[in-house]
Amino acid sequence: MNVLKDTLTTQTNTQFVSVGDLTIEKPYLILRMVNRDTQYGRAIICTLEGDGGCPLETYLPKSIQLEDEEILEFNARTNKNLKLVYKGRRGRAFNIAFE
Repeated sequence: MNVLKDTLTTQTNTQFVSVGDLTIEKPYLILRMVNRDTQYGRAIICTLEGDGGCPLETYLPKSIQLEDEEILEFNARTNKNLKLVYKGRRGRAFNIAFE
């Protein structure tokens, strides 16, 4: 029962945000990634560590594509040191970088 409660608590604490809602130039630790099929095609959803440890989920721009094997390899790591940095907009597109 505690596992179910923990799962539900994690899901209710996770906030879904647009890349454009992230703080400019702030590095966000990537906790995990998943490929998801949407009505607009395949997209990557990143779970980021937000303020106070609250998880944030965001879709990466369509220009970023990873194979399932690459995502599984990343998610299996114990030392997750990859960070996403929102740099602002470039025209109509989001400008992001990874550290």
